[in-house]
Amino acid sequence: MSKEEESFISTCLLSKEEEIKLWCQRLGHLHLKGMKKALSSEAIIGLPDLKIVEGNISGKCQIGKQTRMSHPRLEHQATSRVLELLHMDLMRPMQVESIGGKMYVLVVVDDFSRFTWVNFIREKSDSFDVFKDMCTQLQREKDCGIVRIRSDHGTEFENARFDEYCTGEGIKHEFSSPITPQQNGVVERKNRTFQESTKVMLHVKHLPYRFWAEAMNTACHIHNRVTLRSGTLTTLYELWKGRKPIVKYFHVFGSKCYILSDRDYRRKMDPKSDEGFFLGYSTNNRAYRVYNSKTKTVMESINVVINDVPKEKVPDVDTDVGTTVQETNAPILVNESEPEKEEVVEAEQHHMSSSNGPSIRIQKKALYGLKQAPRAWYERLTQFLVGQGYRKEGIDKTLFVKDDNGRLMIAQIYVDDIVFGGMSNKMVQHFIRQM
Repeated sequence: MSKEEESFISTCLLSKEEEIKLWCQRLGHLHLKGMKKALSSEAIIGLPDLKIVEGNISGKCQIGKQTRMSHPRLEHQATSRVLELLHMDLMRPMQVESIGGKMYVLVVVDDFSRFTWVNFIREKSDSFDVFKDMCTQLQREKDCGIVRIRSDHGTEFENARFDEYCTGEGIKHEFSSPITPQQNGVVERKNRTFQESTKVMLHVKHLPYRFWAEAMNTACHIHNRVTLRSGTLTTLYELWKGRKPIVKYFHVFGSKCYILSDRDYRRKMDPKSDEGFFLGYSTNNRAYRVYNSKTKTVMESINVVINDVPKEKVPDVDTDVGTTVQETNAPILVNESEPEKEEVVEAEQHHMSSSNGPSIRIQKKALYGLKQAPRAWYERLTQFLVGQGYRKEGIDKTLFVKDDNGRLMIAQIYVDDIVFGGMSNKMVQHFIRQM
């Protein structure tokens, strides 16, 4: 008896189901749909007439072929009013702290309107307190309760504090399946949108990464007002607020601006405005958020003139907040007949004299009176203080502390001023003599 005959007889002794499994293995565990197509087209010689029924599950095939389940988008709106369902997610920590010392972003999306909020926090453990305050604010604004919230299984959401609060407020807390972000896709897609917008805003204006929170807050503000809800012709803002958004006050993020100097005493001939750049919109009042290049602070003001098409490519920002300061090498003329003006000059100097007038000195690189003067002063003073035993604090780069056997001496630099104090009068007097 030949081997082919032996194979034929042994095959005949099998049930139909076993025969299909046998041929599935012979064909390298080809899927049943592929086997059925090959049989119907008669494209293979030697394959018996098998009655294949699709849908049968082979455990052996699943071991090597199983994939994630698909998550088709819903074709209908799952909620009928605002606050019926809130989606939440915590973005992974950013690579640098924001200028406010924040590392995380808690994103909350209303399912009905898709209106979105971004909350910046320092630690993951701060998520609950921010969420609780936000719930109180939203429920009072809309005069209705939150029905459900949905998040992943992160420990910042799945904990006793969240459980106790939701139980007390009558809120149902739903979770997406572990390692399945698709089930919380609404907020996951928002995260991607905001992150991409933030990167573009920072790179186009050559801003340092420390301004990422300001850029993301602006991206969210714009997104709520210009995005139409899927399946409608209405913006997210109108669905939430009940009125159409106005965008005529919009400006380009990072643009150069001029801020009215109305918060400090100003002499007659002092400039009326400070230079800075635009950082977005206030969340609490009708004002712009700007970075003041003179005071090195972020502030809110309505008295701002913004130039959306400046010639300067790089804003003037202090390096201690992760920014780049423009340098200038243009010569300037200084009249030596004005001795009352103090000069801080470290560069090469040339003198020109004239028998008919005062002598003129040309400075190839002048520091006093220009926009990089504060940085030059800061670097020079830092070098001196560190040499005297002071250490620069990690968070506040303008704060210097000296520890002399448990007695502290503290100095704070503010532009071209110094605020100082110590634990003994002797230390203070010594600091005054040093300065």
